[in-house]
Amino acid sequence: MFMEKLVRETERLSLICSMLDTMRRADKDRNARGWTSPIGMLKITRCCAVICELGSAIAKAGYRECDRQTIEEIMGETRQVLHLLNARAAG
Repeated sequence: MFMEKLVRETERLSLICSMLDTMRRADKDRNARGWTSPIGMLKITRCCAVICELGSAIAKAGYRECDRQTIEEIMGETRQVLHLLNARAAG
């Protein structure tokens, strides 16, 4: 159950951040819009928070739904996305 939700939320984050979607939303000068806007960054942060909650729930349940390495990789990617957002906001 948790794993299915985790996969759906990870797919949602991937869609928000996908390069094709970014290019589709670009303005006439090909400047990215969408996920780089404050609302877009909020959506990404929210997805990351849900992914972290689901990953923690799976870990607390003893990884019955999947292996530990998979969860660690997903959580690592999620942290990397958050670090990139933080760097973008600071810069």
